[in-house]
Amino acid sequence: MNIGNNNEKDIRLLELFKSDREKAFRLLFESYYIRLCIYSVELTDSFEMAEDIVQDFFIYFWEKKIDKKININLRNYLYLSVRNASILAIKKEGRIPIDELVNCDIDIEDEVYDEEELCERKKRIMEELEKLPSQELRVVKAILLENKKYKEAAEEFDISVNTLKTHLSRALKKLRKSHSLYLFFY
Repeated sequence: MNIGNNNEKDIRLLELFKSDREKAFRLLFESYYIRLCIYSVELTDSFEMAEDIVQDFFIYFWEKKIDKKININLRNYLYLSVRNASILAIKKEGRIPIDELVNCDIDIEDEVYDEEELCERKKRIMEELEKLPSQELRVVKAILLENKKYKEAAEEFDISVNTLKTHLSRALKKLRKSHSLYLFFY
């Protein structure tokens, strides 16, 4: 993935907000929701908390018409906003001293990779995924790779949405511990 494509896509998305706000918001949500949840999990260590944070952020974005106020890189704005909201949520819970979070950096910058690096990353992702228990692997593939809705995936696997979320949360924690979770950002 190269920098130009992401920036151009985000610029087009911001332009779309001017003519069809609902469609633009839907595309923004579809493009960034899961990625922002994973990013928030990196900080909160809780998929449920991360989901709440990201959902609240999208509500805020829509209600406050943030699209009209963005004059910087959209992607960076989204990640920075979710990072700040995640830090606030952790601080409110008193789980981690704030001075530990201040120095916590998770890179959100776009990177440029050649074809060989992309193949290597894909191989590492697949190796880490194959280490997951079968049910967790199926859930991760359905939600993160196939972009299915929770309800749709839960029905497909004949499990409840809560069970599906539990499997996903466990899988994300394992991927995080193996330092592979960031690979899903790219």
